[in-house]
Amino acid sequence: MMTSVFTSGMSRARCWLTLVVAFVAFGLLSGCDKINNSRNVLNGPQVSAKFFDAKFTDVQGKIVDLSTLRGKTVVVNFWSTWCPPCVEEMPMFSEVQRQWKDKDVVFVGIAADQAGNVKTFIEKTPVNYPIIVGEQAGFELSRALGNRYDAVPFTLIIDRQESIVNRHFGVYARKDLETDLGKAVK
Repeated sequence: MMTSVFTSGMSRARCWLTLVVAFVAFGLLSGCDKINNSRNVLNGPQVSAKFFDAKFTDVQGKIVDLSTLRGKTVVVNFWSTWCPPCVEEMPMFSEVQRQWKDKDVVFVGIAADQAGNVKTFIEKTPVNYPIIVGEQAGFELSRALGNRYDAVPFTLIIDRQESIVNRHFGVYARKDLETDLGKAVK
């Protein structure tokens, strides 16, 4: 009898300890998102240089040198043709690109997909911003820029000073995107 009371008491203690550990872990992980979007060394020019140093090709096979975007506010969207949420946000990106181009904001789509798939997709679903064929190197670049989930869509905003001011996982709501762009262009 004494053993069962002790055992059930230990089970409750383990349960509470597990809950406390889970809450602490959640708090730390939530804090990481705030750190990743703050202006610190993890988001400075030494990190965004990986983007600006990259060269890819467009759907026509022409080399695209991303260093030409230095000095602008850049919205970089990593996506794939097989990703419904990626496709869902593309028309909105075109609209926001049109509205913000006078503020020196440019959008770039980096497709983590094969060139043939991207070319066919863009012929059927055109956008008003450059689409780059990233293939596996596109995924690797997204990881280097903070895509710790290896997921698409993954969007980041780089300001004129080449700091990453925001990382966004999943579909970007227009209101949130424009709020974040407003902070980035200041």
